[in-house]
Amino acid sequence: MSGGTVGVNPDEAYAGGSASAEAAARLRDLPTDFDGAIQAAKSAVRPAPGITGWDSFGTDHEQHMVDVKEHARILAENIQDGAYEAAATDLEASEEFSIPINGPQLY
Repeated sequence: MSGGTVGVNPDEAYAGGSASAEAAARLRDLPTDFDGAIQAAKSAVRPAPGITGWDSFGTDHEQHMVDVKEHARILAENIQDGAYEAAATDLEASEEFSIPINGPQLY
């Protein structure tokens, strides 16, 4: 809040929410992509002497990938919902105030 002002620009906030939604959409396949990366790393390693633990590592972290994907989706929704609420509040507040055509009258 610079300049001592408080408020939100609903258009900018909604644009941020849209950008977040696009980012969340790109994470849709994150769990599958993560599993693919684990399998690629596993197959790239020589069989001897052998490195174990790839499958358990993938399984241990698969839920984290699902959580990241879901958190990104929720974040995008929350930003867009906040932008909508800010716009609705501004509209509601503007309907409560009217300024005469000849400007505000100071008494």
